[in-house]
Amino acid sequence: MKKSYLMKIYNLIQFLGTFFLLSIIFTLIIKLLRKNLINLGESLPLPNQLFQFIEQILRILYVTNLLIPSLIFVLLLQEVFLRLINDSLINLGKSIIGTLRFRKFLKQYQKAPVNDSDNYMLPKNEVILKFNKEVRKSVIDLTNKQLKLLIKIPKEAQSQKILKEYEGQIKEHISSLYPDYLISTFERNKFNLWLIGTKSK
Repeated sequence: MKKSYLMKIYNLIQFLGTFFLLSIIFTLIIKLLRKNLINLGESLPLPNQLFQFIEQILRILYVTNLLIPSLIFVLLLQEVFLRLINDSLINLGKSIIGTLRFRKFLKQYQKAPVNDSDNYMLPKNEVILKFNKEVRKSVIDLTNKQLKLLIKIPKEAQSQKILKEYEGQIKEHISSLYPDYLISTFERNKFNLWLIGTKSK
């Protein structure tokens, strides 16, 4: 089974978008810090090297804040172009929203035992953590003719067992969200699990 272009770039774009948001927040914090230091410098002598260092950081952040959206735009441009020619931009939006909803649906939560102590710390459940790490890479690609769902299979046996137990619910969930598609059975290819739907109307 071959990945679509959207499946190849989705996680990268999500990472770049998160990095861009953090960069914007960090830029605002540094600018606020610079403003406070300037006000403080009026009453206390501060080394010029400190202001030069802050200005250098801001220059790097300004470049980063310009490059990341440009890179996201370039990555999305081909997908938008392909959708305009062969499909629909509406399906691109549905694919993005559907992927986010599916990842939320598949995410597992550790069941916490009841404990009255405020200092009680839960041990990390490595099985669930590794399961969630892999299924966060799942992508739905929706077109006028076909639906593709790609789920990354965890490498650990216990995490794979969780996914296996949920296969029926996953298929039912996808079928209910996209009733216009006839959903096939799961197909496994190495550490990828595929679910294909064909437009019925």
